[in-house]
Parts: sequence; structure tokens; C-alpha cells
Amino acid sequence: MNDIELLQYVHETAEMGIEGLNSLDGQVRDDSLRRVLSQQGAEYRQIADQAERLLRSLGEEPRDPGLLAKVSAEVMSTFKTLEMVIQGNTMGATKSTRHLGDYAGGNREIRNLAERLLHTEEANAAQMKQFL
Repeated sequence: MNDIELLQYVHETAEMGIEGLNSLDGQVRDDSLRRVLSQQGAEYRQIADQAERLLRSLGEEPRDPGLLAKVSAEVMSTFKTLEMVIQGNTMGATKSTRHLGDYAGGNREIRNLAERLLHTEEANAAQMKQFL
């Protein structure tokens, strides 16, 4: 792999990273996670810009990731998001089961609500798996 090939790879990969992070933008509600993703995006932007400058100094035009690569990055970020949702629901179901087992109270309405939460978490995890 020569300089230009490596720079093209770096540029395309950084641009794909930016695309992937941008596709998460509307999906992330947690402010601290949003900040981390923003920092990662800024780092990718710096890398892509530096690769572009170096390519141009060598008389080359930077290649943008192809449409398939962009779609792939978007699908992967959605896949990862779904994976995180499934994991969160599974952990929640485990914790709900534990709390239901530890529940010593006799309030049927409270127990029913906790069981409803458990069933919802299990159903959510199962429902998300079909999108993987």
C-alpha cells in the first residue's frame, strides 16, 4: 500500500466514521453520550481534513466513501443502537426478575405493575431482535 492508497483509506474511513456518528444523532438522548459522540466526530473530522490536505498536496483528490459504504455505516450504527437497546432491555428484565423475587410486599397492583414492566422488557428485546 502506497502513501496515496493509505491516505485514501484514512480519509474514507474517517468520513464513514462521521457518517455513522451522524446517523446516531437523532437516536441519542443522553447528553453525556451525545458529548462523547460529538468529540469522536470532531476527531474524525480533523483526521479526514488532514488526510484531504495531504492528498491534495500530492496532487490527488480525496475519494468520498461510496454510497454502499455510507449506507453500510448507517446500517451498522442502527445495528449497534438496536444491540444496545436489546442489551438494556435484557439487563432490565434480569433486574426486574430479581426485584420481583425479592419483593416481600403483598400489594397485588404493585406486583402486577412490576410484572408488566418485566414482560414489556422481554417483549421489547424480542421485538428488536427481528431488526438485527
